[in-house]
Amino acid sequence: STTTSSSSSSPPSSSTKLPLSSLPPFEKFRVLHVDPMVLCVDDFLTSDECDTLVALTDNPKYDKNANTAPMKIGQSKTVGKDMYSKSQRTSTTWFHHYRGLPQLMAKASRLLGLDNIDRWEEPQTVRYRRSEKFTWHLDALGPSDELAKSGGQRVATLIVYLADLPEGSGGSTMFRDLGGESGEPLKVHPKKGSALVFFPAAGGIPNVPFDIRTLHAGEAVSDESEDDKWIAQLWLRETKYTPTAPPGNTHAAATDAISKYCNV
Repeated sequence: STTTSSSSSSPPSSSTKLPLSSLPPFEKFRVLHVDPMVLCVDDFLTSDECDTLVALTDNPKYDKNANTAPMKIGQSKTVGKDMYSKSQRTSTTWFHHYRGLPQLMAKASRLLGLDNIDRWEEPQTVRYRRSEKFTWHLDALGPSDELAKSGGQRVATLIVYLADLPEGSGGSTMFRDLGGESGEPLKVHPKKGSALVFFPAAGGIPNVPFDIRTLHAGEAVSDESEDDKWIAQLWLRETKYTPTAPPGNTHAAATDAISKYCNV
């Protein structure tokens, strides 16, 4: 593994190899669909790690000038600017510094066999309250999407459920075209600590920049639910990605925190 001197006057390269192989392998896999591949990894984050991510959203102890506070977006409106990505989302999103979420960044890269984090978009946490949802959409970027100029296409989606929701409370992640013979969509119900992984641009129709079979939605949280739905989400790009939020966010700044998390 590569170690970085804390006395260096410049930050380490974001492509520095991280000691991710020191983390234990994941063992609790569930294959939910084969083609396209949809996987669930139980116990991806510990219960305490989930609670930490939720607590980071509105922590009054943050020093707003220390480049560690998350950026709250507030309620999201229409997502996307072209015919491929028009959808509606009613939720609240926080963009986080990579160095503030070493547990998520380390485990996400370990899961996908990476030795650094420089292809990941900014980590986000999202809260859905009663009746809030995300309508049918694709995670892959359309031909006119400006986001593709940095890092290229989104090749993997990782969603981590940070809290349990009781059965019947809604909030499932639904894949419209991946259901069984009953015609019902494939549903993944929020289970605290579990991660959902799929690949939004890995197959489907030739010469189409995304896999339309991965069309999915966030089911509305029930009006009667006493609990909010909380998730963390990450998207992996084809090549090195340049983060834009929060201000001052860099992959390189997370090197020390991730190495410490990996006990190196």
